Amino acid sequence: MLKNNKGITLIALVITIIVLLILAGVSIAMLTGDNGILTQSTNARDETAEAEVVERINMELQAIYSEALANPSKTNFSTEISNAEDNLDGYATVSGTGTITITGVAPYTGISGSVTVGSSASINPATVPAD
Repeated sequence: MLKNNKGITLIALVITIIVLLILAGVSIAMLTGDNGILTQSTNARDETAEAEVVERINMELQAIYSEALANPSKTNFSTEISNAEDNLDGYATVSGTGTITITGVAPYTGISGSVTVGSSASINPATVPAD
C-alpha cells in the first residue's frame, strides 16, 4: 500500500531559501552603496541644508539692499549688519561697511554673497558652490 505523504520536499525548501537570499541581497544593495536609498537621503538632506543657508543669506542681502535703496545717503549700515548677524543664527558671518559680505560658516564655507552700498546699490546673490 502507498502512503499518502503530504509535506515539503528538501528541494523545494532549498529553492525557497535561495530565492529569499537573492531577494535579501537585492534589498541590501538598494539600501546601501553609491546609489542606495540611504546615500541618496543623506545627500538630499545636505543639499537641503545648503539651500536653506543660501536662502537665509539671500534674504538678509535683500533686506540690506532694500535699506540701501531706501536711504542712499546713509553711509553707516551697522544696524543692518547687526540685524543680519542676528537673523542668520550662526549660519553665516557678516562683515564690511561699504560692501557688506555675508559668508557661510562651516560646513557651508563656500557660500557667500555681498551688497555694495552707495548711491547705486547692487547685490551679488549667494549661491551654492558647484561640486
